[in-house]
Amino acid sequence: MRSRVAAAVLVLALGLPLTGCSSDGADPATRGAAGAPAAGRQSAPSHLRFTAKTLDGAVFDGAALAGKPVLFWFYGAACAECPAQAFETAARADRYVGRVHVVAVAEPGAGNGLQGFAAPAGAGRLPHLSDVGHALRGRFHAEGINTYVLLDEDGEVLYKGAGAEGDKLDGELASVASGV
Repeated sequence: MRSRVAAAVLVLALGLPLTGCSSDGADPATRGAAGAPAAGRQSAPSHLRFTAKTLDGAVFDGAALAGKPVLFWFYGAACAECPAQAFETAARADRYVGRVHVVAVAEPGAGNGLQGFAAPAGAGRLPHLSDVGHALRGRFHAEGINTYVLLDEDGEVLYKGAGAEGDKLDGELASVASGV
């Protein structure tokens, strides 16, 4: 009897510290880009209910983007304009930090070679997602590489266009960011 009580106490003593590892109760695999717990999956717009891997292999939960407008930039290894667009996209991330989420999405096969595109971003950290099987491109109906898709805070598509249409995109961003 005494050994059973001692065993139970030992199990409890060893198990309690394990349950206290996460003070907010969120599973680290469901954390968003900034490490904050993702918004409840059911309250996130349907477009943002996805998970993807970042180029460095971390899990990214799209629900973490809920509540603010989101700009997705789809790029690829075969894109001659994408290195220049990387700097413009990073500048947009910096300009709208705290008001618009900016997420880069690498086509399959882009590998880590384009991960350096993240370097120009300052305060507006720019997560880079790996688009295995073009799942995200299909979800957002992006035409191809060097394409931008802008969603409002409810997940509705406000803008879809090529990188060459920067002035139009900047106008849409300014408009959506002013309401946040």
